Amino acid sequence: MDRLQEYIVDHQLKDGDVLPPERRLAEDLDVTRRELRTALASLEASGRVWRGVGRGTYLGARPLKFAPTLRGLRAGASPADIAEMRLLFEPALAGLAATKASGDDLLELEKCARKNAAAKNDEQWQQWDHRFHLLIGQATRNPALIALMEVINGMRVKPDVREKTAAQETRRYFAQQHENIVSAMKARDSELASRTMREHLLSVQWRTSVGRDDATERGG
Repeated sequence: MDRLQEYIVDHQLKDGDVLPPERRLAEDLDVTRRELRTALASLEASGRVWRGVGRGTYLGARPLKFAPTLRGLRAGASPADIAEMRLLFEPALAGLAATKASGDDLLELEKCARKNAAAKNDEQWQQWDHRFHLLIGQATRNPALIALMEVINGMRVKPDVREKTAAQETRRYFAQQHENIVSAMKARDSELASRTMREHLLSVQWRTSVGRDDATERGG
């Protein structure tokens, strides 16, 4: 990730610019293609790059004309609308993913939870949090559900929607909830995965609203 970000800065790339093909970029960065894909997937989940089949990888958020359907969801949706939609959708997604996730999916989810727990600031937290939730969508193996999860993740990067985590205690609390979700998925317990995801989203709504997270940071 660090090498990729340095590459972007060194080459003065900006939103809308296309990155070199994976093979060449991996050679330039002196990393494996698997390592590069993991970094690109994290950036894509946080809305900082987008990839189109046959088009390549571009910096910036995916333009609406290339959105994977349901593009109208972005227009006019308030933070409360998005939170309500997530509460209805993501628990069901986690329940389905619990029955369909592969071993590699679960390993990647565990890695994301560890990275969340180790995050030292909100930017690091957002990177791995977005990837965590997108991976759950991908674990369903359902293209329609994955497309919807991509749209939701894209909506979450808007400044007025992001669930900011100023307090380290809050980040660790959410990371523990992520670990609980993964544990339920590893047990193939669809009901428990759904319930723990719902509890997590409710906690996020409560802790990141009306300054509660900032109060925790100040010892309040």
